[in-house]
Amino acid sequence: MSPTNLISKLIPEAEQQDFSDFIYYLTGTGSKYLLRNDIWLNWLKWCRENDKESDFAENSAVGRFLARVPEMLFPDSIVLILHRYTMARYNIYRLSADRKQMQKISVNRYLDYKDAYICDNTPRSNRDALELDFLPFSDYAPTIKNVKNVGNGISFLNRYMSSNLFQKPEDWGRDLFEFLRIHRINGEQLLVNPDILDSLDDFLSALEETIDDLGNHDENLPHQKLKPQLKSRGFEPGWGNTAGRIRETMSLLHALFYEPRSADLENFISRVPMISKVAVLTPHGWFAQENVLGKPDTGGQVIYILDQVRALEAHMIREFELAGIDVTPRVLVVTRLIPNSGNTTCNQPKEDIIGTEHAYILRIPFYDSQGAIVQDWVSRFKIWPYLDRFARDCERELLAEFEGRPDLIIGNYSDGNLVATLLSDRMNVIQCTIAHALEKTKYLFSDLYWKEMEKDYHFSCQFTADLLSMNKSDFIITSTYQEIAGTETRFGQYESYQFYTMPGLYQVVNGINLFNPKFNVVPPGVDEDNYFPYTETHRRSASQQAYWQTRLFSEQSGDVHGYLENPDKPPLFTMARLDRIKNITGLVEAFGMHPELKKHCNLVVAAGTIHIENSDDAEEQNEIRRMYELIAAHDLQGHIRWLPSVSKAETGEVYRIIADSRGMFVQPALFEAFGLTVLEAMQCGLPTFGPIFGGPSEIIEDGKSGYLLNTSQPDLMAEGIWRFVSGFAEDPDKWHQVSEKGMARIREKYTWARYSHKLFSLTKLYGFWRYTESREGMVKLDRYCDLLYHLLLKPRAEAMEH
Repeated sequence: MSPTNLISKLIPEAEQQDFSDFIYYLTGTGSKYLLRNDIWLNWLKWCRENDKESDFAENSAVGRFLARVPEMLFPDSIVLILHRYTMARYNIYRLSADRKQMQKISVNRYLDYKDAYICDNTPRSNRDALELDFLPFSDYAPTIKNVKNVGNGISFLNRYMSSNLFQKPEDWGRDLFEFLRIHRINGEQLLVNPDILDSLDDFLSALEETIDDLGNHDENLPHQKLKPQLKSRGFEPGWGNTAGRIRETMSLLHALFYEPRSADLENFISRVPMISKVAVLTPHGWFAQENVLGKPDTGGQVIYILDQVRALEAHMIREFELAGIDVTPRVLVVTRLIPNSGNTTCNQPKEDIIGTEHAYILRIPFYDSQGAIVQDWVSRFKIWPYLDRFARDCERELLAEFEGRPDLIIGNYSDGNLVATLLSDRMNVIQCTIAHALEKTKYLFSDLYWKEMEKDYHFSCQFTADLLSMNKSDFIITSTYQEIAGTETRFGQYESYQFYTMPGLYQVVNGINLFNPKFNVVPPGVDEDNYFPYTETHRRSASQQAYWQTRLFSEQSGDVHGYLENPDKPPLFTMARLDRIKNITGLVEAFGMHPELKKHCNLVVAAGTIHIENSDDAEEQNEIRRMYELIAAHDLQGHIRWLPSVSKAETGEVYRIIADSRGMFVQPALFEAFGLTVLEAMQCGLPTFGPIFGGPSEIIEDGKSGYLLNTSQPDLMAEGIWRFVSGFAEDPDKWHQVSEKGMARIREKYTWARYSHKLFSLTKLYGFWRYTESREGMVKLDRYCDLLYHLLLKPRAEAMEH
């Protein structure tokens, strides 16, 4: 197709001049590289300046095309346009200097342009770049065709395996039988006695006879009464705790051999008692249960993991009860021991997790290249030199603590996922990856300008580690769909790893296959003991209420900055780490620059510390300085209260106190991977604002159960908040309506019971997949990743110490 015809195909003739004029307008901005938000804001501005009709910006062909353009590049006189025509699928166009001809170019060529013009301004091909391509190694698994099914990999894999059971009954039936025969927990044989039932035919005969016999018993008859009869036929414990459940489980299995359905496969495998020992890896930050929130690198991930562990243990206890076996489940959170830990418990090798019976935190120190223990906290961006040794130490400690291998390893964040990958390889254990946040999408241009950021962030190590753990893990869970494949108009976090360049290091042409069925959306829940509606007054502590009422609105103390002239005004409340991405200072600026917000509301902030000398983190120190500058510049004394971070145990009542005052919660992050604070605030009954960039866009139904903000600019954020606040005058019940819908949204979608059931189902199904088919196909991928780790990542990590 000729270049001219390509433009005609994308833009109708009547709008081609508008398209050309707008591109010319962009070239006049002087920017070499524009991302979607800037492109769209410039488009809206251009439409206003050119007196276009009100709906032209969004409903014209040009507008619809630009809405799907994540980035534009302006090398010399040409324009490169990345067109994301549907989620996770792209065309890349080269637009000529006269804006009349447009042609497709390859990913390789596009990355060459980025290397040449963005970084060294030398117009040349960069074919000497190291090219990373994982696509040739992705054929070990079936591929999802429909992008709408991305994020529901387990359902796809279920259908695939059930189909194989139907089409290849002998091969898959034998695999399923062998899978059952190998199951033991703590040395006890489960399900099938291999000495009695040594062939598939014998097994199926015994299964059918037993199902018939169980139909003659009271369904509530305990397993212990049936145990001798079952054992004589070759059936060991694990099928169920009553005659009814045993028969139900066996019937599900019988149907799989003769009339396999995907639902039956998941239902049966989820009942198999396979998991009793879980290792949760989270090396960075201050991981403890008290006095750590608000410290550098410590926030929502700690809350997530502690709540997760409680839910996982409770689920396993219940699962073993239903299976009819006496097993004590154990969960170990493995993190870093920090000798100089201040008023935290991070220097304790072991710490029981409150609210559990057999779960605890296991802390292992970092060692430097000389073999000495690293005494102080280390930023998450600078821990890479310690992780290889840390992984070896973890292996030794886990084998000792569990008296054998774990059944599941869960990695958290880039560092934890890398350690989980190394352990999974060495111990041959199924691995689950949870990113929590991928820094590549949080720090703009962090791939292109990695060299300039390397001293502070070491993205060369982090992004490489992400690639390895994404590709090596057995399954990946995310809290939202957008983390994987974004929205119709915005990149997903994982999607951003499909292709990119780090000039002078490597080019990634196929970094991750989003259509591999390993991706699954499993949103976390809320701790319902801590976070419950403000209206449930019988559950609230009067003394705790009184304390926080004073603390939030009137107490004068050395760790609180600011006072409120009129404490009765509705408060805007925010709570997060004090770093650039959380954008607390952006909210303060938005509030300060909007006279009506200052007139009608107060601003209450719980973040970090007000004393710069108490912070060891350079980014937090910069944000503290900026907080003081903004408070002074916008004359906010009398309108703002700035408190230090609140402990997790107290945050529920803090939300409820704000709700008592008809306040609102604002999560102003420039990007938020998920947004646990959004869940917590909504659960407590607070109308909640969250950023359109990230997970809150899936939690919040905009205008119904909360509100979404464009947090990229303070003025846009201020106007978004004011639209809701100003609506109070028109509809006094609006606050209550949004509060009720927010609470209902959380009850419907976000519970830890639902989360734990899904995670274990995933572990078992992917464990079956790993056993039956995928391992042989993954050998080549394993070797490729091993080379990248030992020849690229590990040397760069070791060099950081020197």
